[in-house]
Amino acid sequence: MGTPKVAVPLLSTLNEISEIALVVTQPDRPMGRKQHLHASPVKVHSEKLGLKIVQPEQVKNNPIFLKELQGAKPDVIVIVAYGKILPQSVLELPRMGCINVHYSLLPAYRGAAPVNWALVNGEEKTGVTLMKLDRGLDTGPIIASSVVRIDSLDTAPRLFEKLTVAAVQILNEELLPYVRGERIAVPQEEEMASYAQIIEKKDGELDFSMSAMDVHNRIRGFQPWPGGFSRLNNRIFKFLETGIPEDCSAPLSPGTVTIQKRGLFIMCGDGKMLPILKVQPENRKAMDAASCINGGYLKEGDRFE
Repeated sequence: MGTPKVAVPLLSTLNEISEIALVVTQPDRPMGRKQHLHASPVKVHSEKLGLKIVQPEQVKNNPIFLKELQGAKPDVIVIVAYGKILPQSVLELPRMGCINVHYSLLPAYRGAAPVNWALVNGEEKTGVTLMKLDRGLDTGPIIASSVVRIDSLDTAPRLFEKLTVAAVQILNEELLPYVRGERIAVPQEEEMASYAQIIEKKDGELDFSMSAMDVHNRIRGFQPWPGGFSRLNNRIFKFLETGIPEDCSAPLSPGTVTIQKRGLFIMCGDGKMLPILKVQPENRKAMDAASCINGGYLKEGDRFE
């Protein structure tokens, strides 16, 4: 059970190590200006593999879908970013339960956006957890986990890629031993739990009175949506790439733009400058710092609200 692009490599791995009786993905959705229906990446890849696919609009109180699952007689159901909450009737159906691939080191960062919030909070490591689903939100017992280091320039898309590599490996090594009864799922330490709430657009609005590293973390953590953005003269600027903060000797107010030989910078609340490497002014294409300066979009002394 999966939907987005991030689930495709794990689908391929499952197809190599096991017999996939059924693929469940979300229905085709309208996209683009003309609102043409588009299949999910998981559906597209499943069709290439010749796998049977079902796309229920809802999984709760859906006897037709439940009968389809029962007919597949699964030993285990593997969930990777499917996008719907499963009812108890589905959780209890497979012989070895429903297994979720979660992109954090549980019980830390339970919930909807663990990768993004790990970056925003400046974590130096995260990981992948293979866990058995129960009625709670990512509260089920842990089968296995794998640590992934976070680089100071990792963005959310880049970290997703690194975590997917780890997820493929953990599925390869741990899933079949669990199904055979050779691995025991261990309860989570509830007192260590934390949550990664759903991201809202307002989360991307930047406050340059924060430390430069905190601003940098929000910009890389909220890629590609909502992105890190701020306003200057009633115009929104979206910051797509920033560098490691640098010391500044000038007494500038937070949010002030300064242009130096080394590039384009914005002053932050801790007295450090944040290097701006790629930016997108409102109604313009994304551009590097030099193009932004040459085009007059940002000038020395401009100050973001």
